[in-house]
Amino acid sequence: MRINYQKSFLLIFSLIFSANIFAQEIGHSIKVRMRGVTEGKTCHLAHFFGYNQYIKVDSAKVENGELAFQGKEPLKGGIYLIVLSPSKYYDFAINGKEQFMEIEGDTVDFVGTVKFKGSKENEILFGYRKFLQDKSKEAEVLNLMSKGNIDAATKEANRKKLEGIQKEVEAYMKNLVKTNDGSFASKVIKANIEPELPTELPKKANGRPDSTYLFNYYKGHFFDNIDFTDDRLLRSPFIHSRMERYFKDLVYQTTDSVNRDADRVLKLTKTNQEVYRFALWWVTNKYENSEIVGLDGVFIHLAENYYLKDADWLDSTQRAKFKERVSVLKPLQTGFVFPSLIVADSLGREHSPLQSKSKYTIVHFYDPDCGHCKESAPKLMEFYTANKAKVTIYNVSVAYDIKKMNNFVHTYKMQSLLNLWDSKNKYYFRNNFDVYSTPTNYILDKDKKIIARRIPVDKLEDYINFYERQQMQKQATPTGK
Repeated sequence: MRINYQKSFLLIFSLIFSANIFAQEIGHSIKVRMRGVTEGKTCHLAHFFGYNQYIKVDSAKVENGELAFQGKEPLKGGIYLIVLSPSKYYDFAINGKEQFMEIEGDTVDFVGTVKFKGSKENEILFGYRKFLQDKSKEAEVLNLMSKGNIDAATKEANRKKLEGIQKEVEAYMKNLVKTNDGSFASKVIKANIEPELPTELPKKANGRPDSTYLFNYYKGHFFDNIDFTDDRLLRSPFIHSRMERYFKDLVYQTTDSVNRDADRVLKLTKTNQEVYRFALWWVTNKYENSEIVGLDGVFIHLAENYYLKDADWLDSTQRAKFKERVSVLKPLQTGFVFPSLIVADSLGREHSPLQSKSKYTIVHFYDPDCGHCKESAPKLMEFYTANKAKVTIYNVSVAYDIKKMNNFVHTYKMQSLLNLWDSKNKYYFRNNFDVYSTPTNYILDKDKKIIARRIPVDKLEDYINFYERQQMQKQATPTGK
């Protein structure tokens, strides 16, 4: 048999060349065969970003029972979703290296039926998820049995079996993490493991167990199982949900406490620039417009110590906006004395909230042309009528037009308030008092310190009552307890 070596060489060369071209043209290829999906249906490939949102990266139509997600760029590592509809999707892992894989499963029981080709990570991850699903079914049966009419001994036996299942799951997870150390799947599994608490409590100087130890230990080790160096976890629910739980359940909601814990978390995330940027954005977004009164100092702390110091991803325009925002908010923080404000009534007499003799002073900024202000005016009068023994209201129009102010006061019968305007054009209310929307309210105590701002008119009385109860509790609690 005669072999044409020239043709064989050309054939081999062409195959290698074609493979290289394919690799260059297609950076990822995810082929999905999912029983239960309608032929011709358009589905999406997306990845998590945070806990309850996803970012779409590709679309494909079911053809001959298969979805083919292909693109020129490799996919970043993370937890990805095959999205059939906003409420129906199936997740899997991409570690950043395994860019070519095949997925086969059933929409009825995706975890129980799914098979992967070309992805060791998902074999690990779904082996764990199948085990977890089986153990959950065992636990569900025991829980149903315990709700029935059974004797105490059987209930106790079922409780011990449930404890046994829980220990079995915990041991399985730890072993899986250990035997697959360094894999993305192991990091995902580890992120679901709670810190292990000590079984014995240390004793205080008086010999009693320290009842706060377990809480402080748990809080101190809360992030032990999250690898902040790995930005693939950003494209998963785990960093976001962990931070949400931490700041919701473990952080005392005062400015000093939030700032201290924000510093701690941001220090942990600085090992990865992308993770750090997300964490800083997340904490800022949570507290910049917090519904909890008195946390305005958190944004100022984050802006001054992070955005204006080491956020090198900001351009000059963005940096200038942060500086401007800090300059506006810093004098208006809860606990600070209200800034100087001298405004005039319709007769030209000047008034300042700092001269008020009342127990509480309300500075109410409104715009006579504002629809919300018109809706709030009767409620403001109801509040004043019920509380005028302890409240003075400085009703400040932000319009530089005395006629508009007088018409508004007359229309809504507000003559009993101090109705005022900036007759000398001294103030730009948006910058001087952060009045970017109207109405805007400030509540001042007897010392003219700001105790709350941006409280809606119909909540003013509720907040003052809450504040007074809070003050009474502080007085009743001995110092240092």
